[in-house]
Amino acid sequence: MVTMQQIADACGVSRGTVDRALHDKPGIRPEVAARVRETAREMGYISARLVPSMLKTWRIGVVLHSAASGFVQRLCTLFEHFPDNELLPVEIILRTMDGVDIQHQLALIDELVEIEKIDGLALMPLANTQIRDKINTLSEQHGIPVVTLNTDISDANRIAYIGPDNIASGRSAATLLGLVMGGKGHVLPITGQRSGHYADSQRLTGFAAELGESFPDIQILHPECCFLDSRLSERIALRAMEGDPELAGIYLTSVGRSGVCEALRKTGNAGKIHVVIHDITRANMDMIRSGTVDFVIGQDVQMQGTRPIHVLYDYLANRRMPEPRMQITDISVKFRCNLTDADFR
Repeated sequence: MVTMQQIADACGVSRGTVDRALHDKPGIRPEVAARVRETAREMGYISARLVPSMLKTWRIGVVLHSAASGFVQRLCTLFEHFPDNELLPVEIILRTMDGVDIQHQLALIDELVEIEKIDGLALMPLANTQIRDKINTLSEQHGIPVVTLNTDISDANRIAYIGPDNIASGRSAATLLGLVMGGKGHVLPITGQRSGHYADSQRLTGFAAELGESFPDIQILHPECCFLDSRLSERIALRAMEGDPELAGIYLTSVGRSGVCEALRKTGNAGKIHVVIHDITRANMDMIRSGTVDFVIGQDVQMQGTRPIHVLYDYLANRRMPEPRMQITDISVKFRCNLTDADFR
């Protein structure tokens, strides 16, 4: 059985400090108390005398859109298994949606608040002022903290954002594509949707800015949208290849990758027309291995699928605001020379 002295030794504090932290007594700094409580939980210390915030199970809602994408499916798995993998008193209530309908996302949030009675919300927000206003209402009127992930609404009253810098990701894509194209030729950007998803617009903004600044001899063709339809992205790519002999690159901001790769295979252009896509998933790694995709830009799914819950728990249990408020994931790049077995699991 774990004792208070063992907890004290693990934390490098006195037994009296542990007693004050676990029983909510004065005379201890909040950050020390939080560290002691977390260590006590990790070591399996159980006592009916523990402070209420430690005994309570916090109900945290998660809302994700674009559920058909491989990246979001990996996020779902991480959130679903979070209570099994982390020694925190949380219950995750996950809601997903296939598309990017604003009213659907609002309805899912209302269900979590009104029916499930959640204490906090981790949200992949759609790009709309109604979603911003809903976040503000949750925070200001219901006292429900919100963490945004993957994409952000910077003027909303969320306690933190955890995810990529999508503009920087777009710039990274432009640099990679510009280099393999030798700084010349035409490049076709293909977006997943025209509105609703910040990642599409922000990545395209960064991509166009970087190409214009660093590769002025590359002509960016008018962006096409596949509307989350891989068969449409295939037809878009086929038309571009048939109508533009100078087409040397294709950039996909989100979905539609499989359709473009099929078009490249059908026309024998795999490896001749360079392709850059986003998200490290097994399907995307297969596209690298087959020679149809040059680079995949990653955004740390593990951090996005776990860190929001840690931040919300710390705020709910300890009333501690996260630092920093903007927690940006690293940009990683996968190509044929650095694939590992783990990338295909």
